[in-house]
Amino acid sequence: MVYLLAASDPLEHVLPHPLTSFELGGYEVVVTNQMLMAAVAAGLMILIFPTLFRKASTDAPRGARNFFEAILSFLRDEVVRPALRENTDRFMPFLWSLFFFILFCNLLGQIPIAETVSLVTGRQSHLGGTATGNVYTTFVLALCTFVVIHLSGVLQVARNLIAGTYGHHHTAEQSHGKGDAIDIGDPHMAGHDSHDGHALAAHPGHGMNPASAFLLAPFLYLWNFAPHPFAPKEGEPGTMWLLDVPMFSMLLVLEVIGAGIKPFALMIRLFANMIAGHLVLAVLIGLITLMPTVLGQIGVGIPVTVLALLIRVLELFVAFLQAYIFMFLATLFIAGAVAPEH
Repeated sequence: MVYLLAASDPLEHVLPHPLTSFELGGYEVVVTNQMLMAAVAAGLMILIFPTLFRKASTDAPRGARNFFEAILSFLRDEVVRPALRENTDRFMPFLWSLFFFILFCNLLGQIPIAETVSLVTGRQSHLGGTATGNVYTTFVLALCTFVVIHLSGVLQVARNLIAGTYGHHHTAEQSHGKGDAIDIGDPHMAGHDSHDGHALAAHPGHGMNPASAFLLAPFLYLWNFAPHPFAPKEGEPGTMWLLDVPMFSMLLVLEVIGAGIKPFALMIRLFANMIAGHLVLAVLIGLITLMPTVLGQIGVGIPVTVLALLIRVLELFVAFLQAYIFMFLATLFIAGAVAPEH
């Protein structure tokens, strides 16, 4: 049975395994164990959240509602709101969904479904698995995040054009008196204030019609995608553009590469962290099978079992941590895209 659970190759525990297949539009669709677990994670979200939060309640939450509401409130108030400020509620449905889908996939992968079935039936089983341990799953999550980041940036520019606030900013203190300034700047500038030491806020101007705004917004978003170090300021000659445009073009290439690296890093980080623990566990169990005698297997098996339990606890922590990191970084990237131009 130990040989059965260890498998001949540690990768057997992390690679996708076909469960069934069917034809769709003339193409054969193969359903793997990781695809099934992704569907289970999505199904659990559809089942749990509408049931728990079907209607508003003024009573103190209890049980499962209290557990999930505490997490939802923490993510919104302590993680997202400091970065997105007035845009928080706009992006919370996406960010909450992102966090809980990744978390559910990670936690479902910690349940030894295949091992339990193998112990009961005596045959190798591939049921269960970690959906986020598949690079295609993390790729789609990163792609969705990439689309939301830059589509939100373009839409923010269009909104500002329609409202007449694009390019017209003054300090929040001037707008709101001596109250606390509202920091809606680029999160990458954290700890660095705007030129006058205050956060930026828009003031109304003459708006543009929506059709023109949506046509112009992608070009303006790209124009502000990289800094303009030599852009002529008031009173400076227009010939400064001769220096600015070539420098801007080089910086734009770097920024575009960086825009692609960000979701790629999200994809690889989540994928690698979720397969690493499973690989280590598989290798440890495999060490038992290398012992030629039963006594040797017992001698190796005792410390391996203790170490495997500790790794399982660590994996449980990593399941929460990676869901948090993915959502947190997505929040920062979105905040940078929808922040007003400096």
